[in-house]
Amino acid sequence: MLSGFVALLTGLLSSLAQASTVEISAMFSPDPSNPHINAFKNTTPSSGLCNTFPGFCNSRGLYSIRLGFEAQSTGPILANHTDIRQGAMIKVPAEARVVQVRSNTGQMADLEFSITAFSGTHRTRDVRAITGASGSGNTVNNILWKGLSWGFNTPAPCVRGAGMNATHIDADYFWLTPQAAPCGKSPAYDIDRLLLRNASVSYLMTTPDPLKMESGIYRGSIIYSVGPNMDFDFGDVVLPNVNSVTLNFTLDVQHTLKFQFPAGADRLALNPAGGWQQWINHGRRPEKLVAEQNFKMWSSTPFSMKLQCEHTMGMHCAIKNPAGDSVAVETRVTLPSGLQDGASRPVNRYPLSTAPAVFTPTYYVDNGRAALHFDVEREQVKRMIEEHSGSTYSGNVTIIWDSNITP
Repeated sequence: MLSGFVALLTGLLSSLAQASTVEISAMFSPDPSNPHINAFKNTTPSSGLCNTFPGFCNSRGLYSIRLGFEAQSTGPILANHTDIRQGAMIKVPAEARVVQVRSNTGQMADLEFSITAFSGTHRTRDVRAITGASGSGNTVNNILWKGLSWGFNTPAPCVRGAGMNATHIDADYFWLTPQAAPCGKSPAYDIDRLLLRNASVSYLMTTPDPLKMESGIYRGSIIYSVGPNMDFDFGDVVLPNVNSVTLNFTLDVQHTLKFQFPAGADRLALNPAGGWQQWINHGRRPEKLVAEQNFKMWSSTPFSMKLQCEHTMGMHCAIKNPAGDSVAVETRVTLPSGLQDGASRPVNRYPLSTAPAVFTPTYYVDNGRAALHFDVEREQVKRMIEEHSGSTYSGNVTIIWDSNITP
């Protein structure tokens, strides 16, 4: 007898030690048709109440998931009880919680998650046998619950989300849960057993700004306790078959960073504005030498730009003649609208150097027009002409883009 009791107790504890796990996923990939929408798309397979009421959920931006557990009464629910914890009740963790997600490279971001509604099915014996009444499932359930059926009449502080019908054994309900407080009802008749099935929640998930995240997979978790006086609480009589629910979050960030240069863009000639005719015909020295290279770009991620020089002067590139004389070439960049520098300003002729400069998108830049500007300033042009006239200056300037940065 003692041995059988110990075995039964061990089995009960083993059952209560179980946990439920739910996967939630979202992805960001820039959409050329909506470049100003910087948001993740929820890719979690829909389950639960929003499958039954898609119009209600879609209009409110809600999603739903099955929680993967049940709860069952361990004794009778007495008629007209006054202690809400002795009957059928629910309390959910309605307050918003912050979940930290981390990428494989260690970058972290925060998302905010809140539960907005609870849905389930209460299964009993045939309510006609409990009440002695006849009629439809809705009618007899109204009698069982004193005219306050679970599907249509919701106790405060919960709010009815959508009307749900009842059968003679099942009562479905969908309650909005604006606060983490118990909602419950007292029956007009004793209920010998009650099973909570199909437990699901709707939720709001506020994801981080994907334009401030590097590409990759981000993962994080939140654990909710389940049981009397826990996060999910169904009172002291209706007990769940798990003691926790773990929500695993996966955010997939797929950025775009692309540049397109025209053919022949690898060779540029520095010339005076308007050409050399003023110098050839009139001996008028050029103010400066310039070259410009237009290109197109696509970007949904922060990136840096820096110079790599064949010939260097300070932090700038230079061109050199065969005699070894060098002059600095100022390299600047103009980027499309939607990209800004470290001071949150538009990028117009921004000076580049051998130190990286970071640029950040405010929305997805799709096929934007950009330009590189190369200048040799007036004083250096003067020296080139007066001291090295007829000489050829050359040098390689390499522009390095890097999206592997921490914004």
